[in-house]
Amino acid sequence: MKIRSAIVAFVLSTSAISGAGVAITAESASAATCTKTSTGKCIKGGQFCPKAKYKKTGIDAKGRKYVCKGDKNHPHWMK
Repeated sequence: MKIRSAIVAFVLSTSAISGAGVAITAESASAATCTKTSTGKCIKGGQFCPKAKYKKTGIDAKGRKYVCKGDKNHPHWMK
């Protein structure tokens, strides 16, 4: 959460200096910081996760945390 707030503060301060109007919502900020799949999309609960991510935490587009767990040969993102 602190990282998301820092990113939003940075973008807002940078846009104020440049004069550009930038609208940042919590959803777009979390989408930028989500854990990406091999296709570049945010993870979703229940999806397969790479074996390299086993027992690691990931974040979906809405900021929910998941852990890569289950069968070690075919792990999934689960709460």
